[in-house]
Amino acid sequence: RNRGGGGGGSDWDRGSQMPRENRGRGGGGGRGDGGANDWQRGRAPPPPRPVAGRGGRGGRGGRGGRHNQNDPFPDDDFDPLVRNANRWVPSKDNSVMAKVEKQVKGLLNKITKEKFDRLAGQLCDIQIKSYDMLTLMIRLVYEKAIGEPTFSDMYANLCYQLSQRVKKSPFIQVIQSDEDPMAEPGAEYNYDEGGSASFRWSNDVSTSDAEILGPFESEDQCIDVALGNDDTDPTQRGEMELTLHRLLIKRGNFIKIMRSGDGQFYMVCFPLSQAEECGQQLSTKIFTSEIECQNDATKMNTFKRSLLNKCEDEFNKQDIYKDWKEDMKEYKKLKATLSESEQKEREEELEFRRMKIKKQMLGNIKFIGELYKLGMLKEKIMRFCIQSLLKLEEAEGAGYLQFKNVEDDEMDEEDHEALCNLFITIGSTIDNPKAAPYMQAYFQKIHVLGEDKSLSSRSRFAYQDLIDMRSKGWKLRRKVETAKTLEEIRKEAEREERMQQQQSQQNNYGGRGGGGRGRGGGRGGDKGGYRGGRGGGDYRNDNRESGGRRDNRGYDNQYDNRGGGRGSRNDRNDGGGGGRGNYGYSPNRGPPPMPSSRMAPPPVAPKILSAPGGRSGGEQFSKEKIEIRAKNMRDEFMNEGRDEKELLLTMDENLGGNEKAGNIIVQLYADKSMDCKAPERKAMNDILVILYKAGKLTKSDIEGPMADMVEFIDSFVVDSPGAIGFLGEMLAPFLDMKVLDIKWLCEKTALLMNKKDQKEVIHKAILEMKKACGDGSARAVFGGPNEVKALEQLLGAGEFQSIAAQCL
Repeated sequence: RNRGGGGGGSDWDRGSQMPRENRGRGGGGGRGDGGANDWQRGRAPPPPRPVAGRGGRGGRGGRGGRHNQNDPFPDDDFDPLVRNANRWVPSKDNSVMAKVEKQVKGLLNKITKEKFDRLAGQLCDIQIKSYDMLTLMIRLVYEKAIGEPTFSDMYANLCYQLSQRVKKSPFIQVIQSDEDPMAEPGAEYNYDEGGSASFRWSNDVSTSDAEILGPFESEDQCIDVALGNDDTDPTQRGEMELTLHRLLIKRGNFIKIMRSGDGQFYMVCFPLSQAEECGQQLSTKIFTSEIECQNDATKMNTFKRSLLNKCEDEFNKQDIYKDWKEDMKEYKKLKATLSESEQKEREEELEFRRMKIKKQMLGNIKFIGELYKLGMLKEKIMRFCIQSLLKLEEAEGAGYLQFKNVEDDEMDEEDHEALCNLFITIGSTIDNPKAAPYMQAYFQKIHVLGEDKSLSSRSRFAYQDLIDMRSKGWKLRRKVETAKTLEEIRKEAEREERMQQQQSQQNNYGGRGGGGRGRGGGRGGDKGGYRGGRGGGDYRNDNRESGGRRDNRGYDNQYDNRGGGRGSRNDRNDGGGGGRGNYGYSPNRGPPPMPSSRMAPPPVAPKILSAPGGRSGGEQFSKEKIEIRAKNMRDEFMNEGRDEKELLLTMDENLGGNEKAGNIIVQLYADKSMDCKAPERKAMNDILVILYKAGKLTKSDIEGPMADMVEFIDSFVVDSPGAIGFLGEMLAPFLDMKVLDIKWLCEKTALLMNKKDQKEVIHKAILEMKKACGDGSARAVFGGPNEVKALEQLLGAGEFQSIAAQCL
């Protein structure tokens, strides 16, 4: 192999045994290395060698001698890269419009019902400095509203707040003019030098023109140039900052005069007839007074007016599917030339676009309805929308209200759905006595449409549902999902869980007794008991030792806990199941009645958490589950205006089934009070007081957790320096209610090793007692002879007298 000819090829010939793989050498190109690599694992890499040796290329084996994976980079010197001053670099659009758009989009993306008030306030605080900025904000809010119909009521409320805040537009400019205000529109321009001034307004006056005329020494010089008395070539504004000085229309020329920071005057002017071509908005009407002009400008440029114009433009679009239909026709022409996967992809794209257009159309209808419900749209506008969808118009010349179908009265599927959605949204509001004639005419046609067999079943049923809804006072058959706060979602989940728990408890205790038409079909199970002949009694305690003994009627006296069986004619007060009176007994229905002389009084079934010690029955909640529910109970109490009735209901129905439930709640709230905000701590203290006063907590429920807090308060102080004060807040109301006393407090405080901590506990308890219950209550609790004696034994006479002098 070393004599050349290998050329990097393979020595293995077809039909012979495959040679053993040699990764270290490879096929060589004679003596000249031939592309071999002598480096092996565990050795240092070989030094660089020439690219090709004397072996040359070798034979047919390939380019063995010209390839070496270990060749270094060429030693040629390269000039380092130099950054060019004109190189491209990415840049952000820092214009005012771009910043506002980013800010509005960010707030709209974050807005929810829970954060609505805060974020809506931030949107209202954005300064609108131009009409373009106003239309930008309206466009963004509108697109968000029709794209998310579920939240349309929230966005309508947002628009209402914006309309109340954005009433004055600082970008409106009044322009003094010498035009004749009495001239007919479109008449030849006429002006009078000695006549009174007239006025127009504009909402689109800027000082960022690319080309300007100037500089000039005075305002009069600007006007002379504008009127053609002097020729001046325009110059580039560049980065020059200019402020608006004056606007006027003189001799048919629009003149805008601006000033720079150094006091120089600059000007832009053009013939009034070219205002639209130059992109300058001007009011079409000419006013005789400045106040009248200002009022009209304000009215025409409010947020509300601009929003309604946007809704009207979207509603009046002739064919929202025009572009989609053209693309569909083009696709059908090319369908035969496309592959199956391309056809599927194109059809999915077209279907997605169709659904998006439909969603926006229905979103627009719902959004318009929500605006009407808030009073932003007049009833006349809503009647126009309904008549447009129904293809109706008022007949002229009739002495009373009468409608006729328009010439092109064909309604498509989207019109039917949009009309039904609109009535669902605004029906209860617009169906009032004043609108009775209109509603009668509308529903006459709706009745016809509901029976029109040429319509799809979906549309006909929708109209029939609409008719039924109106007859029932616009009550929906199914609840419509709307935007909800996290608190509302949590309450719904808890309500469902509460209902499931009640159902589970009823199932555990047994349901109703066997019903029937006699007097014996009373309630059984957990409602338990003895209802004077209404039956459903509990036989669990009745002669269980009797086994299979028969009574004097020959029935087996074997009882179970089923409240079934038939009542007895003679023993109407006995517990018994349903059935029709006393005509026989079926052993499959439950136990037979006993003679009244042998019948023991039926026991009273226990209530669920009915008294402080009555926490029995139903599902046994674990400590973790009780803690979760206790936290939810606290949050609900804080967020719902501290509703005591709802608090007690939650305690009764959500935290039962565990004898230690009260103790767990007090312990949890005590621990949380050491590291939470003041409103949350006060809410938890108030909850404990309310629950104790209502009999939901016992004295032992309070004493145990409070004793632990006093004993280990020094460990809480390490992480929360105000912990002793927080402990005083918790102790004060229970000391005032005599749940805890000074003897108990002294015993628990004595367990603290540090005398300073003992003194601080007593000191803070007195201060918080005074703050929460008044000076009189503090003196009554801490100032009695026995109390003073106990406190002096704990702290020493001198220390306590010092505290008493300061606080009592």
